[in-house]
Amino acid sequence: MNEETIDLRELVDIIWRGKKVIIISVIAAMLIAVLLSVFVLEKKYESKATVQITSNTAAEGIVKQYIDSEFTNQVFAERIKNQTSNLSVNVDVATSMISLTYTSGNPKKSSDALTTLIDEQKIAMANALQNEFTLLADSYTNESKKLSNEIRDLIKLYNTTVKTNNLPEILILQSMIGNQIIVDLTQEQQESLVNVDGEIQNELMQLQARIESKSVEYRKVLDQYQSVLTNIESFRPDPLIKSIIEPTIPIGPSSSNTLLNIAISLVIGAMIGLGIVFIRKYWQETSRENE
Repeated sequence: MNEETIDLRELVDIIWRGKKVIIISVIAAMLIAVLLSVFVLEKKYESKATVQITSNTAAEGIVKQYIDSEFTNQVFAERIKNQTSNLSVNVDVATSMISLTYTSGNPKKSSDALTTLIDEQKIAMANALQNEFTLLADSYTNESKKLSNEIRDLIKLYNTTVKTNNLPEILILQSMIGNQIIVDLTQEQQESLVNVDGEIQNELMQLQARIESKSVEYRKVLDQYQSVLTNIESFRPDPLIKSIIEPTIPIGPSSSNTLLNIAISLVIGAMIGLGIVFIRKYWQETSRENE
């Protein structure tokens, strides 16, 4: 116990006698830290923002499916993250919030850059969706043309059957009046059809059923086409991408932190000073023993 007390006293005595070296070492380390923080290390500023992707409740059917598949947290996060390496993205699954942090050497520029990234991503996603809508509209256009031709062919076959069998001309269907395809039999046509021979009547009824079926498909495609066309002209991304927290202008740098650097340098300086003191003590004792 006594030896430990003596060793501790000697340790304290060595440190006390080498206090000047330790103080100089600490001051030197702190000065270096200050110089590095002020003149060498680049200051970084972080602008933060939070956005949320919401569902478009107004859209219906296939249009809603396209919007919901394009405007998701994952899609937004991946695409905006690929724009720059200065941006970090975090998606909170529980709240569906997307936290964005942009790092720059200037506080105002970091805020402006983050605002620009969000706006550009809104435009990019809207353009991508409108391109999808355009392709979908083209497919509906082609489908409607195909169905229109099929209906015309069926009506032509129906009318040919009527003429070939010398049936009343009132049974002849007009394929178009204006822009509307006429497929339903009028009251007079239905009364005339009752008096037609059974086999021919059955053939005409089957053709009429096929015409009606194709017409239902045709009208459905036209409705879908009109819905897509409306969204191409009126779609806006703002209601779907909401800025919960606008990009902030950082008050101070996130790095390098001068106070933190000084605190670290104080510890390092003290360790270096203590090392020098004990090495010097060891060197002195070793030299006396050799003499």
